[in-house]
Amino acid sequence: MTQSRATNIPLFLLMHHQHRFLLTLSSTLTIPEISTSALLMQQMSFFAFGGTNSIASIDLSSAYNGIASFNAPTVGLLAFVANWAAPIWWTLAINVLLLRSRAAFRPHAAVLTLFVTCAVAAVMAACTVLRMHLFVWTVFSPKYLYAAAWALGQHLAVNLALGGLLYWLA
Repeated sequence: MTQSRATNIPLFLLMHHQHRFLLTLSSTLTIPEISTSALLMQQMSFFAFGGTNSIASIDLSSAYNGIASFNAPTVGLLAFVANWAAPIWWTLAINVLLLRSRAAFRPHAAVLTLFVTCAVAAVMAACTVLRMHLFVWTVFSPKYLYAAAWALGQHLAVNLALGGLLYWLA
């Protein structure tokens, strides 16, 4: 929460209430329903927190919190956490939901991976088909970079690695 913009902090309270509502349904939700909720909440919260598919909307102000001098890997990690704070929060919240409903992590991860695979394939196909279009460098390539960030950063690093580790530890 501290890596997010100060204007987004009240949205965390709203997300907390949404999570509490999902917890009341935890005994009746199936794994595909939990996974779909995770995908919807992650995507919704990213855009609600001011994220877009534009390179210009990347918030770099929080990327230097607590850093005395420039360190590329640390600044990159903090920039990612600052811009994806809400989807990261939802990964942790959905882990609680998975544990509460006694659902297995692997089928959940499979549903998430299927979605990410289809989304990235669709973006790659669109970029390939529209490669000669006038807006390829201003519209399509930033969307391609965001698709890569969602697939590699949010899905592989956060959903699977961090989420899987926390599920395993719990």
